Amino acid sequence: MGLDISVFRKLVEAPEAVRDSDGELADYDNHREFYDNPDFPGRIEGLKPNTVYRIGEHGDGLCAGSYGGYNRWRNELAQMAGYTLTEYDTHYGKKAEGYDAGAWAAGSGPFFEQIQFSDCEGTIGPVVSAKLAKDYAEFAAKAESVGGHFWDKY
Repeated sequence: MGLDISVFRKLVEAPEAVRDSDGELADYDNHREFYDNPDFPGRIEGLKPNTVYRIGEHGDGLCAGSYGGYNRWRNELAQMAGYTLTEYDTHYGKKAEGYDAGAWAAGSGPFFEQIQFSDCEGTIGPVVSAKLAKDYAEFAAKAESVGGHFWDKY
């Protein structure tokens, strides 16, 4: 299993979308509902929860690799963005440290909305996507200088 990131453009509300007998969208290739993860409020901004959209264009998606690999990459992203190495409590009662924890502690900044987001489900809507696009453009030269796998996934 791994983390797949999908990109959609030109979304239009589609209340006419048909559902099958199980309540699922019958034409999943052209229609989507987007999950608003309650643990990350505001990330879906620009889309309405519980609303079906017709997809105007499928953008370039990304297979981010394993969940662990993606989390390591996000930690590198946080380091490149200048967050400080910060200690945090793991879910296993141990202490660890990471640059991503520095982003969590900061509460805002470059790439924050991606670094402090689920690695398994949720939607980043058009408003937050536009902010992240600016971050990616601003840090592109620095990311390229890091090179390697980090730059490949950037």
